[in-house]
Amino acid sequence: MEQYPSIINSSKAPRKHCVAFDKKDGSNFRAKWTQKRGFDTFGTRTQLISVDTEFWGEMVTVFQGKYAETFDKLFRRSRDFRNEREITVYGEFLGENSFAGRHEPEPHDICFFDVLVGHKQRKFLGPLDFVKTFQELVPIPDVVYVGNLNEELIQRVRNNEYGLKEGVICKGTERTGAFCGGIWTCKIKTLEYFKKLQEVHKQDWQKYWE
Repeated sequence: MEQYPSIINSSKAPRKHCVAFDKKDGSNFRAKWTQKRGFDTFGTRTQLISVDTEFWGEMVTVFQGKYAETFDKLFRRSRDFRNEREITVYGEFLGENSFAGRHEPEPHDICFFDVLVGHKQRKFLGPLDFVKTFQELVPIPDVVYVGNLNEELIQRVRNNEYGLKEGVICKGTERTGAFCGGIWTCKIKTLEYFKKLQEVHKQDWQKYWE
């Protein structure tokens, strides 16, 4: 099962058309579906997990209890997916008070942000197709902006003019073989988040920045 690729920061991203999504503050979750077995492989960004994995097993419980059936029905019935051998869905596991990898003892959920389709020649759904397909089925991040990535957008996000908790994830609408899965992706975080990171993670805040 493919790990979610590293996300570049805005200084390295193409100044091209994109969709900017609200970046949820949680921990990465992934689940692999196959035609033969449905959903049978789960993980955080860096390790495989099961319902019995300490703490992270809650991710699997939430996914299986609330979302696995919805995805499975779509993948088996939709002409866009039913001929695919393998699909991986990615989401952010989070609660109301989750922050930079820390989770409080409270209700948690999963907000889905990407889908990787294919067995050998894998590709991410384009951001507009992703919204169209999943916005009525499962929780996905709000769209904050549609247009060219530029310095004005970066500054507006930095100043938190959109009222965000962490920042945005920008995804290119033009498919390109230069990036994993054919879609370029970058992150822009707010200065408010930067200050909170330095307060909470005094020694290793860079790990959670861009």
